[in-house]
Amino acid sequence: MTRVKMIASSLLVVAAAGLIAYPVFAHCGKCAADGKKIAAQLDQNKTTLAKAVTAAEEHSKGRAISVIADLNDKDQVAVHVFCVAGDPPKIMKCYVDIATGSVKGMKEVHEFPITQNDHAHGHDDEAGDDHAKHHDGGVAKMIKGQTVEAGCGACIYKMPGVEGCPLAIMIDGKPYLVEGATWPNHDYCDRKCQAVVTGKVKGGKFIATSVEPKK
Repeated sequence: MTRVKMIASSLLVVAAAGLIAYPVFAHCGKCAADGKKIAAQLDQNKTTLAKAVTAAEEHSKGRAISVIADLNDKDQVAVHVFCVAGDPPKIMKCYVDIATGSVKGMKEVHEFPITQNDHAHGHDDEAGDDHAKHHDGGVAKMIKGQTVEAGCGACIYKMPGVEGCPLAIMIDGKPYLVEGATWPNHDYCDRKCQAVVTGKVKGGKFIATSVEPKK
């Protein structure tokens, strides 16, 4: 983890602050602190996700199926509503401006966000299976109790487009971002670690049921 030293130009400022250095940690975008920021900005603009859904459905002339609210690199809230519209059906991603409550942009996408357990039909994790079928007929690589290398997706593996400091693991020489499990501390940003993992590779990510440091 990068540490930034801030040195005051005035002894008076130093005396008042009482500190000459502090660590800077990038938020993950999913923690409670970020959630509080999102809620505060929604309240400030008197906007709700329900209003965003209504605006997106009216704009797309479709039906909302998923909503995502997150923070951009300037800590400003971005709300995206995914609607299915038309015949044949298309997935339309609508950007809702929380300041006005209106849709500022819309484009067709091929997927909408789902949770890690969606499309599970009871056969994906049967004991003894090394692979499981996806809902689309593809094959997921299953991993059970395997020791792998782990590190920060941004700081250690320099994964393109990755922001913040998400945990990633190496599988077959390729880094995969980890979802569904957390690391007990933040030591993986300045060094590579050894982890014992169970889960499956799906959609370019590792969907974990457990991730633990190797003792």
